[in-house]
Formats: sequence, C-alpha cells, structure tokens
Amino acid sequence: MNTSYPKGMEKLLSGSVNATADTFKAALLPSGYAFSVSHEFVSQLGSIIGTAQPLLNKTITGGVLDADDLDFGALAPGSTIGSVVIFKDTGNTSTSPVLFFLDTVTGLPMATNGGAVTIPWDNGVKKIARINLPIYPKGAEKMWSGSINFSADNIRVALLPSAYVYDAAHEFLPDVGTLIGSALPLDGRSVAGGVLDADDANFGALAAGSTIGSVLLYKDTGTPATSPVIARITDVLGLPLATNGGGLALQWSNGAARIFSLVPA
Repeated sequence: MNTSYPKGMEKLLSGSVNATADTFKAALLPSGYAFSVSHEFVSQLGSIIGTAQPLLNKTITGGVLDADDLDFGALAPGSTIGSVVIFKDTGNTSTSPVLFFLDTVTGLPMATNGGAVTIPWDNGVKKIARINLPIYPKGAEKMWSGSINFSADNIRVALLPSAYVYDAAHEFLPDVGTLIGSALPLDGRSVAGGVLDADDANFGALAAGSTIGSVLLYKDTGTPATSPVIARITDVLGLPLATNGGGLALQWSNGAARIFSLVPA
C-alpha cells in the first residue's frame, strides 16, 4: 500500500511542513518493517538501508508533489528493500517527521547485490503524492507550502449556489462568485490523525429564493482578493437545498473522513 502517516499529515494541516522550502528526504526500509499509524519520527522506523537521499528539484504544481528520481548509489549486498519512506529532515531523527510510506514502487521488493539502486517516481497524475479533491489545486499548493494552518488561521465556511461551476483554476474568494448568506468561522477545529473536523455550522435563517449546491472552505485574510479557497464539499446530506426563509444547520460527516482527510481510506 502507498499511504501517508497520520502524524505527518497533522503537521501538514497545521502548516509546519513546507514542501517548497523544507529538506525532504527518502529512505529505504527493509522488507521486515511494519507500517504503523503511530509512527511519527524517523527514529521510530528502526534501521534503514543505505543513506537517505534528498528529494531534488521538488515541485508542487496543482497540489502534486514531484521530484527527480532517486539515486542511492551502490548498496552492500544482503538486504531486501521493501519500501520507501519520505520525511522532513530537521537534522535530528527524533524530530524529523515521517510523511509518506510507499511499498508499491517499481522494482520493489529488491534484494541488494552491491550494485547501484535507483527509484523512479510514478509518471502518472499522482507522481510522488497528491492532495486531491475536494481540495482546490491552488489551495493544495498553499497547503504544501505551509501557508495554510488549519489550527491557527481564520478558516471560514460558506454556502455556494447550485449554479456555481467548479474550476480547478479558482484560487481566491472572488473567483467563486456570490455566496448564499454570510460565511461563518469554522469553530472547534481538529486535525488529529490528518483528518480535518470541526463543530457543525449554524447559518441561521436564510432568505428564500436560492438553492444551495455545495459548501466552501477558505482562509480569510481580511481581503477577499487574497483569501485562498481551500475546498469545495459536495457530499453533504440535504444538498441541493432550496432556501425558504428558515434556518440552516450544517452537520459535518461523522464518518472517518469527517470534513476531509489526508490519509487514504
């Protein structure tokens, strides 16, 4: 399975990981390593094979992390490489958070024989890792760069009309057009386990005559033109909904993904 470490995704959601500026490295793990959702730092992984290598020429275009293929050089014989782990290198294995675990990789498992080992990244749409829908690609880029902190930033929730047409190029609040009612703060937020959750949102009475089609999350900078849109949630019980002058309380999913999750199901 290729997956993410929940503790690492907590750090991504809290803005403490910057894929553009931070040093990301990849390490080779032996086939005996057992993935655990509780693993948080490199020191918890046990022994690695060879020396961890930096991800060179990283890009995060459209919310997709990519980099040059990996070259680990010649590795001593006698080991079996089972997986690759990507981590943020702080210079100390006890504080270097693990982010991604990849064992579905071309050529793995691989027995070392003294020859050079190279690891090619996927050339498909996912590359190394991707923050996908319901996150806007431009919002995902900002998440990757650490400029959105779901724990501390002013994140707001708003209602989009059913006439709204999703566009992957939408980046800031004016791009989505008119909202229904007033946006509310996303209170009671949690990013535990790489899953965004929050209190349900009570929009109060909404004027009749509109049809709510989806829900928008954005970071409020105080200026609409610089307030990035983050996610458009369409899988909401009761939507689309025609407003009739009555109140509206938005209830988030009680499923494992809550509002959204950066950990694959």
